[in-house]
Amino acid sequence: MTIELQDPFPSTLESLNNAKARDRGADLPNGLTPGYSTPLKDTSGNIVGAKALAWTKDGTKVLAIRIARGAPGRDHRADAVEFMRQLRPLLLT
Repeated sequence: MTIELQDPFPSTLESLNNAKARDRGADLPNGLTPGYSTPLKDTSGNIVGAKALAWTKDGTKVLAIRIARGAPGRDHRADAVEFMRQLRPLLLT
């Protein structure tokens, strides 16, 4: 698992929205937006983890949580979103 805070974020809101479209990301639940979550896949297309990204409304800070090769049977996407739920208020205020 990796947790990364980019403050300041070195790109634009447009690049974040483009990444969401490229990743086919799903919006985070209410209260965690703007941001998205998406599965991580290996080169064969198998799901091997998940990531969640959230950012401030002005795009100046970005929080990324990635869980790769986690425990079998876990919902890695739900886990990444839960970590985001806990960390967003602390790191993106």
